[in-house]
Amino acid sequence: MTTAHPSDSPEAGSEALRVLGPLRRVVVKVGSSTLQAVSLDSLMDVVAMIRERGIDIAIVTSGAVSCGMQRIQLTERPRELTQIQAVAAIGQADLMARYQVSLARHSIVCAQILLTHGDLAARRNFLNIRHTLHELFGFGVVPIANENDTVATDELRFGDNDRLAAAFATVVEADLVILLSDIPALFDADPRRVPTAKPIHDVLIIGDSIRAMAGKAGSSVGTGGMTSKIQAAEIATQAGIPLIIANGADPSVLLRILAGEVIGTLFHPQRQITRRRHWIGFLSRVLGVIRVDTGAAEAMRSRPSSLLPIGVTAVEGRFDSGDAVELRDPEDKIIGRGLVNYSSEKLHEIIGLKRSVVLEKLERADMDPVVHRNDFVVATDLAAEGTLGA
Repeated sequence: MTTAHPSDSPEAGSEALRVLGPLRRVVVKVGSSTLQAVSLDSLMDVVAMIRERGIDIAIVTSGAVSCGMQRIQLTERPRELTQIQAVAAIGQADLMARYQVSLARHSIVCAQILLTHGDLAARRNFLNIRHTLHELFGFGVVPIANENDTVATDELRFGDNDRLAAAFATVVEADLVILLSDIPALFDADPRRVPTAKPIHDVLIIGDSIRAMAGKAGSSVGTGGMTSKIQAAEIATQAGIPLIIANGADPSVLLRILAGEVIGTLFHPQRQITRRRHWIGFLSRVLGVIRVDTGAAEAMRSRPSSLLPIGVTAVEGRFDSGDAVELRDPEDKIIGRGLVNYSSEKLHEIIGLKRSVVLEKLERADMDPVVHRNDFVVATDLAAEGTLGA
């Protein structure tokens, strides 16, 4: 379900303010196109104004590779991963120096935060990062995050800073995510090919029709760069955090958004699941698959229930106790994702066994479920396939 509001509608502005509510902390993603289109000083001037209003602000920035290319005078972006990592390492120092100098004009200190998906996929690391960031906000510092391209491999990458911004917002417990880029909004068709394409100002629910508007890479209907923004919106809104896509060509757009002006596309927050369950569903990294019988699948979908060894039919992958796994039914449909209480090696020994037999094999007086219901997220609460953590 989607609705569109004209930008000059006062009712639309009031609704936007209601959805956003009181803002205590905001995450702003600055894309490479925005950094090229505006001066960093003008953007940081607006950041300083937002902070003067008592709002914490964190920045997720692109631009390390382009800065590195400028520093060593490369005219074409490298294609090899090792070369990209090397150039990013060179450019990250320049990029942070630019932010530092620009914010220092307002006597604001910034801190560099380099992350990979692996950093947030481990629960303990996730919490440690959260505690560090809360301390930084307490010091009045502006955290500036980027993907750690120097060490990130394919399996540890966020893939883009849109999803990193949404994930980062859950870490810092933000009240709003704003994605600034050269894409002004979500359109009902590709505006590059359809002159009559109209922007969608409000997305109440992210369903299949919204995902179809984004298209896929190479799709004739895709709006270009929108797929990752939809996936980012799913991560944020499922955590109860609204997300806005807006054109960053004019930095004052941030102030206008905070004033309630209808700009770009606002994705409304959804029913908020617990922080732990959100982490399981969106940020944990799946290391294996557990296949279950029909009865177990129905119970976990409807209640949900804890998974016992007797309901397990097969185990795939290598994992340890506490890792995230995906549960699938006999038709290979995803049931959900959860944290497993047994290693894959140990689980192979108790597949399909009754409780009494399991206790005898494990030589224990009590038995943990394979996946406890409190550590399980049903697939209907998860983002679309391909979202961070899938």
